[in-house]
Amino acid sequence: MNETPPNNIIGIGMVLLACATMTISALLIRTIGKDLSSFEVVFIRCLFSLFYIVILEARKGPKLFISPRPIMLGLRSLTLAVIVLGNFYAIVNLPLVQVTSVQFTKPLFLVVLAALFLGETIRFPRTVATLFGFIGILIVLRPDGNIHPAQLAVLSAAMSMAIIAVLTKKLVRDHSTNTMLFYGNLFIVAICLGPTLYYWQTPSLFQIALIAALGLTAYGSQVFMVQAYRYAEVTIVAPFEYFRLIFVAIAGFIIFGEIPDRWTVLGVLFICASTMFIALREARKKQRIKEV
Repeated sequence: MNETPPNNIIGIGMVLLACATMTISALLIRTIGKDLSSFEVVFIRCLFSLFYIVILEARKGPKLFISPRPIMLGLRSLTLAVIVLGNFYAIVNLPLVQVTSVQFTKPLFLVVLAALFLGETIRFPRTVATLFGFIGILIVLRPDGNIHPAQLAVLSAAMSMAIIAVLTKKLVRDHSTNTMLFYGNLFIVAICLGPTLYYWQTPSLFQIALIAALGLTAYGSQVFMVQAYRYAEVTIVAPFEYFRLIFVAIAGFIIFGEIPDRWTVLGVLFICASTMFIALREARKKQRIKEV
């Protein structure tokens, strides 16, 4: 297979498109979540995803459903459910900038997981950056004793994003992407079935169209992000991912009248600086290993 020739301009364009489609996804979630429960929206969206996967991958036959490591795949599917439901609930109930900034903290949790479960030595600069990142989370969320469940939901989702990154890296060795996607969506549908029936409100055709659009933007953002890293170097692409915060802030202000206060802005700066430092440091480390 021929490697894609590097083109940083295309890579930057792709990551900006990914940021734009992720922002649209957040706006759709907030809009739909005003009238329908998060469980119902996620349930319908994942049903659409299952339908698409089965139709598009029909040629694979039974291979699509076979897993050599079902327990690990099940754990990944459960983790995915925490991510999807946590982010949906948080986006509906918290300011968009607050949710988005916490979503960027995955590298911080990856550092902690590496230290606790992989025995990786975390050097002083990365330790300081991680501490700064968690201080940023506290500044953004500002828990005062009355913690909103949505704050716990978005933190759980952020931590789960780090966990699923580790699990996915192990599973891709002997699982196709669509097998993981199929079981992930199937698991979410099973989890959401009971609450969906309990809270069921028949969606209008317009709401179904919005959910279908949500599935399309979610898919598009993944494609754009993959293409961004295919064309450009990590150190080039990574800084532009933070444009999503700018897009979300502008969209939240125009559509929902949300204005981030100074403490939220300060916390966002802490999180962005720390996660950017960790990401760039990791990219340089991998580059040095390749050169050796």
